[in-house]
Amino acid sequence: MRAEERDWQIYHIIADKSEITVDEICRMTGTEESIAEESLERLQRYGLISRKNETCAVKSIQEILMTAELKRAMKDSPIYMEDGVIKVRQEKEDK
Repeated sequence: MRAEERDWQIYHIIADKSEITVDEICRMTGTEESIAEESLERLQRYGLISRKNETCAVKSIQEILMTAELKRAMKDSPIYMEDGVIKVRQEKEDK
């Protein structure tokens, strides 16, 4: 199975549940944890899911759009967003 197909399969499994653990995803898909983790990392990087410890959940359309807009707006800003927390960029001193 191609990575994109696996990502799509895992995304729909997560969407069917309000929250699901990595172990449950592995059992439902019949994949090894390392392969499931790769898909989950891609889905999280694309902003489609959120993860807290071993629990995964699908983001709402509003969360996806807001995160994408904030990321675009903060690109050259002195502040940035990391894991849902707004932080101030540290100025790098020239040596």
